[in-house]
Amino acid sequence: MSSAKILIADDHVMIRDGVRSLLSKNDQITVVGEASSGSETLEKYRSIKPDLLIMDISMPDMNGMDTAEQILKDDPAAKIIILSMYDDEDYICRCMEHGVKGYVVKNETGSELDYAVRTVLKGQTYFSSQVQKVIFRKYSNSVARKKQKEPEVKLTGREVEIVKLISEGLTSLQMAEKLFISPRTVETHRANLMKKTGVKNSIELVKKMEKIGLI
Repeated sequence: MSSAKILIADDHVMIRDGVRSLLSKNDQITVVGEASSGSETLEKYRSIKPDLLIMDISMPDMNGMDTAEQILKDDPAAKIIILSMYDDEDYICRCMEHGVKGYVVKNETGSELDYAVRTVLKGQTYFSSQVQKVIFRKYSNSVARKKQKEPEVKLTGREVEIVKLISEGLTSLQMAEKLFISPRTVETHRANLMKKTGVKNSIELVKKMEKIGLI
């Protein structure tokens, strides 16, 4: 069985040396190239066509996210693991959206990267424990926002009638005639509705009432 070809991209020689040393312990892996910038990574990826690219985010002339995006446009099946000092939510989410297969933070153990490499080479995805915490936090915050409900709005029976007629496009005069009340009373109800719901016009009022299910 032929060994997997790995390309390492990082602008720090010590990091590249460390990754190469770690990977050398696996006889099924061969490091076939190194790059120190985004453009060099792109050029070497296209010429070498490695089985896996391990890449930093922060690099000269083209960062890792932009480089990954370009590689994945050219080769949607590309296997890319981001190895970065950043565990920022925006960085992680952007990389995931581009389609990278793995993300490991540099301050984690070498075993995390080793396992990530083995996992991604099998065609699976791997996000290290620190990255998973960030992903879970974003998911939890998203769920919490979705659960937030509109403030409860209590309307009188007459106010509900007014809202329904507004949604039908009736003028204040037409509503007054339909409800057997004065136009001034209709306008008073309108003003109260705006105040209760915190909206500025009839269109916003109708939309809000539809959203909370009152019409």
